[in-house]
Amino acid sequence: MDSQSAPTGRLNDLRALFNGQAFEEAELQARSLMADFPLSGEAWLILGAALQSQGKAALPALKRAVSLMPGHAEAHFRLGIAQEQMGRLEAAEDSYRQALILNTRFADVHCFLGETLRKLGSPEEAIESFSRALAINPVHEKANHCLRFLYSRLGRLVEAEALCRRTLALKPDFDELRQCLSTALAHLSNYEDVARESDRAMERWPDHKVMWEQRLYCFSYHPDLSGEDIFKEFVRWGDRFPDASPDFSDHDRNPERRLRIGYVSPDFRSHSSRFYFWPLFSNHDRASFELFAYSNVEHEARWTRCFREQFEHWRDIRGVDDEEVARLVREDRIDILVDLCGHMEDERLGVFTLKPAPVQATWLGSAWTTGLKAIDYAMFDPFVAPEGTLARETIYRLPHSFLVFQPDPKTADLAHAPCTKNGHVTFGYSGRTERLNHRIFKAWGDILKRLPDAKLILDYPPFADPATQAYYRDFLSRQGVDTDRVIMRRSPDIFEGLNDIDILLDSFPHGGGTMLMDALWMGVPFVTLASRPPVGRLGTGMLMNLGLPEWVATSEAEYVEKACRFAGDPQGLDELRLGMRKRMQASPLMDGPSFARGVEDAYRYMFDTWLQKHPLSNPSNAMRGDCPGGGTA
Repeated sequence: MDSQSAPTGRLNDLRALFNGQAFEEAELQARSLMADFPLSGEAWLILGAALQSQGKAALPALKRAVSLMPGHAEAHFRLGIAQEQMGRLEAAEDSYRQALILNTRFADVHCFLGETLRKLGSPEEAIESFSRALAINPVHEKANHCLRFLYSRLGRLVEAEALCRRTLALKPDFDELRQCLSTALAHLSNYEDVARESDRAMERWPDHKVMWEQRLYCFSYHPDLSGEDIFKEFVRWGDRFPDASPDFSDHDRNPERRLRIGYVSPDFRSHSSRFYFWPLFSNHDRASFELFAYSNVEHEARWTRCFREQFEHWRDIRGVDDEEVARLVREDRIDILVDLCGHMEDERLGVFTLKPAPVQATWLGSAWTTGLKAIDYAMFDPFVAPEGTLARETIYRLPHSFLVFQPDPKTADLAHAPCTKNGHVTFGYSGRTERLNHRIFKAWGDILKRLPDAKLILDYPPFADPATQAYYRDFLSRQGVDTDRVIMRRSPDIFEGLNDIDILLDSFPHGGGTMLMDALWMGVPFVTLASRPPVGRLGTGMLMNLGLPEWVATSEAEYVEKACRFAGDPQGLDELRLGMRKRMQASPLMDGPSFARGVEDAYRYMFDTWLQKHPLSNPSNAMRGDCPGGGTA
């Protein structure tokens, strides 16, 4: 028998089941057909495709399909998908290329090959593959998304915007890509149409998870929306979820026992969050707190293994649905579940909407409210979140600093302030472009006008892209910046790059984060504007904890004035620079043990408050635990 021996009618019925997305039935019928016709290559192919669509192991079936139909492009394509899903990227590349030999105009294959090449670290080849897919089908959804994402990751921001506009001209109802256009505009620091394009994108998709994530991210940086308007968007997002009605009547209510703390994050990896995670996790009091990690990491690496060692319990939740994760949290009898991501990439806030722990809190992440009623507390400090700060959660103010920092051990040595040898001051900015906007550029233009010998370095990946450089030179020029004195670049080592900068200029109304800590560690002071709390006051909190309140401005005019005044004191800049590391090390910003004690005091307060607010009607159940009498679990 061969693949042609299977009856045409049964094959057509099988195809109809699969095309109708009746994948379980297609699997059953494919197996039945193969029992009668074991050499039917198409039956093996449909079986493999049906298994893939159900998330089941499909590799053996697809290998068999390829062996029976070596000239069938889709069989090679499907095999490539299975190989890619198993992490066998080189094998997947070979399968995709074989499919393209058989059918050069197979847009899906060009797209999947592009994604595999990106994962293999060949971005330029990936761009070529995505572009070939779009040459065949200009509105191919996956190819558009993948190419836009890759352009953004490579800092080719102008091309990302152009791609969105080009595709939307052909398909105006491509709503997900319209939200991507809104994001691309934010990445280009151009907020004029960010809200309008996002509003249009979400008209038909008011509950789209990814679009909401992108919208809230962009709105957080918006320079022309009030804090109240942005806060309302977070609340609107949060109000989409029904109130949870958990039953914690059997929860261990002994306040003296070892509390179980669960941390949820996608960033237990080589992410900037590691600089803040490590000094907290490594200094936790293990006798009083039992630590659980709920890791949403996509690709584990060295830092993931390091973090594993800091937790007694490690749960991999990548790909696990929210309901199952919530069940796991309940089974672990977590007392306080802590979100470490906010509305950043790969967040798992859906777990928190189900209220699996009696107390829920958020810290770090996107450094603002989550907008969820189900999260009880947000941890900040008095400088970042003064009275009147908007948050859906109750704000718990840590005693000194909102965060604690442990720098990368491999950093450049401190150097003297460059102005001492250059004869002029050099300002700098080394952070994300979405934090920039027309108001900042106007202030920078005013600074350079007042200091005709000063220079400005913009040091971040997009500033190395020629098209993006040209865009920003035009944008800056229109805001009054003398672009002849602006240097755009991407330093291979940002710490060495900071040695060229005398004064860093913080962004506003959304300030920098790790950018500022890196600068301080290299001795570079920064001027910050105490703007929209809490995201506009991260720099304020750092400087107040360092005993440098004079570097904090309270208006845009004062921001300009302070930058110019400090620039006029080269000796003072040099002395401050050379002593900055010791100043940091002696401050709350690098005192991991004290920070951990402050966070643990917060957890005790939160749990005690919960006990007071939720007394049991039957006091005999007040002390339940793993040990008789409610002892230590």
